Amino acid sequence: MLKTFSVERQLPHGVADLYFQEAARKTRLETRLREIFAQWNYTQVIPPTFEYYETLAAEASPQVRQEIYRFPDRDGRMLALRADPTIPIARLVGTKLYDQPLPLRFFYVANVFRHEEPKASLRREFTQAGVELIGCGTAQADAEIIALAVTALRALGLNDFRLRVGAMDFINALLGPLALTETQREQIKSALERKNQGALDDALRQMPMPPPLRRALAALPALTGGAEILERAAAECAVNPAAQDAIARLRALWQTLDALDVAAATTLDLGMVRGMAYYTGIVFEAFARGIGFALLSGGRYDHLLAHFGGAQPACGFAIGVERALAALKLQNSSDVQLTPDIVAELGAARALAERVAEARAQGQRVEWYLQSGSRAEISAYARQRGARRVWFADGGAEEWL
Repeated sequence: MLKTFSVERQLPHGVADLYFQEAARKTRLETRLREIFAQWNYTQVIPPTFEYYETLAAEASPQVRQEIYRFPDRDGRMLALRADPTIPIARLVGTKLYDQPLPLRFFYVANVFRHEEPKASLRREFTQAGVELIGCGTAQADAEIIALAVTALRALGLNDFRLRVGAMDFINALLGPLALTETQREQIKSALERKNQGALDDALRQMPMPPPLRRALAALPALTGGAEILERAAAECAVNPAAQDAIARLRALWQTLDALDVAAATTLDLGMVRGMAYYTGIVFEAFARGIGFALLSGGRYDHLLAHFGGAQPACGFAIGVERALAALKLQNSSDVQLTPDIVAELGAARALAERVAEARAQGQRVEWYLQSGSRAEISAYARQRGARRVWFADGGAEEWL
C-alpha cells in the first residue's frame, strides 16, 4: 500500500534541499567566485530578497514579469521576490550611491526566484553569482567584464566552454530607422536568435524597408566568428553611422580581449539577441560541453539606472551556479572532502584538546569521538567515518593508509 504524505512534509515544486556533497560543492564554487571577483576589486552587495513589485518589474522583459513571484503586504502594496539581481543593484546605485566616485564595481551571490517550469539544473529558486560595473561606458569596460567572465569560468575548472558575444546596439542601429511594430521587431529578433534564415527572410519580405537594410539584416545569422567577420559586417551591414559606430566599438573590444588573452575563448555573433529588455550594447552568453543552455549571460545596459535616478552606463554578467555545477560534473570535477582527517577521543585531557585545536588551525578536519568506547571501537568508528588517523584521550594514536 502506497504511503501518502501531508503537505507540511513535502517541498513545493521547483525548490530543493541541499546537503552533504551537493551543499559542499555549491559552497566551494560560490567561495571561489567571491575570491575571483574580489581579486578584480569588486566589492560585495547584498540586495534584499523582496521589494516592491513595480521596482523589480522595471525594464524586465515581459517573460520575466510573468515569472515574478508577487504578493501583497498588509498595507495592500504589491511586493515581489527578487527575480533578477541587476535591477535591485541599479535601484541601490540610483537612489543611494549617486554621489560616489565612479566607476562602481559590485559583485553578488544571491538566490533568485522565478515562477517558471523547472528545467535541467534550474529550479524556481536558484542562485546567481555575478558582477556589475557601473559608471563607465567604454569598450575597455566591456572588455573587463568579458575577461572577468572568462577568468571566473576558468577558475572554477570549466575549461571546455565558449563565450558568444553579440551587439544589441548594432542590431538596434539597423532596426532603428524602420517603422516597425513591436510584433514585427520580435519576429526579426526571434528568427535571429534561432538562426532560422528561412523565417528571417520571410519576415523581412513582408516588411517595407530599403534593400540595403534588408540585405544587412538577412546577412546577420552568418556573421559568426572572430575579428575577420567585422570587416564583412563593416562592408555589407554598416549602412548608417550608428551601425558603423557599433562595428568600431566591437573592433576596440576585440583588440582589448586579445591583449587580455581571452579572445581565443570568445566568438563574435552579430545575429545574437538577448531576452532582457534593458540591454543596449554588447550581450554575451557562455556554453559548456554537454550543457544545452547558457551557464553565464550578461551585457551592457546603459538606460536602466535612469529609471531610478541619473543615467549611468553599466554592464555586468551573472553565472547560474546550479548550471555551472552541472557542467563541472560532466567535466569530472573533483569532489569535496567531507570525511574527517582525524577522529579524536573527547575526554578531560587538555593536551589532546590543544593538539586538536592546532590541527584545525592548520586546515585539517578533526571530528571528536563523543561516546565511551574501547580503543577497538574508536578505531572502527574512525575507519567507518573515512579518517586516516585516530587520537586517543590517553595520548595514544593510530594511523593507516
